[in-house]
Amino acid sequence: MKVKKWFRIQASLAIFLMCFTFLYSFDAMALASDRDQPIELEADTADIDDLKGISIYTGNVVLVQGSMVIKAHKLTLYNDKNKELEKAVAVGKTGKLATFKSRPEGKDQDFRARASTMIYYLKKDKIHLLKNAYVWQAGDTFSGDKIIYDTKRETVMAKSRKNKDGQTVKSGGRVKVIIQPKSNNK
Repeated sequence: MKVKKWFRIQASLAIFLMCFTFLYSFDAMALASDRDQPIELEADTADIDDLKGISIYTGNVVLVQGSMVIKAHKLTLYNDKNKELEKAVAVGKTGKLATFKSRPEGKDQDFRARASTMIYYLKKDKIHLLKNAYVWQAGDTFSGDKIIYDTKRETVMAKSRKNKDGQTVKSGGRVKVIIQPKSNNK
């Protein structure tokens, strides 16, 4: 019994250390100049309510701002009282997840993410990836049912999917991390 407990503690420590190493490899989420670039948006339909500060775009939505690209079936943009973009909610559709891509400062490879739903809090520098969440950069990957990435602090929190009894779903619901050897990262 004590051996099993010791093994669980060692396994938990190993997972923590791998996650720390993975997170440490991320630089700032995007190029510093991205926020100064205009937002270009394409969609099949647009419903814009300027008074409420909400814009809803549907059908093959593509948002581009500098190196950042968000693709989704539906994208809802929320502006604050100063009419500055505060939050973007991207939703995929059955069989096609919403995607996010940007070039981190000082890197030659993009940071990419995909999920059924992505909530990007621009002012808080956080991205919440919900259901079928997956992030990768330079061969390193991180997946789970829910991933919260803090772009400013360069931290990530991932959770596995639980069933109604609070048990981890065995098939595809667990958090998974793959870290490439340092010799492969550039």
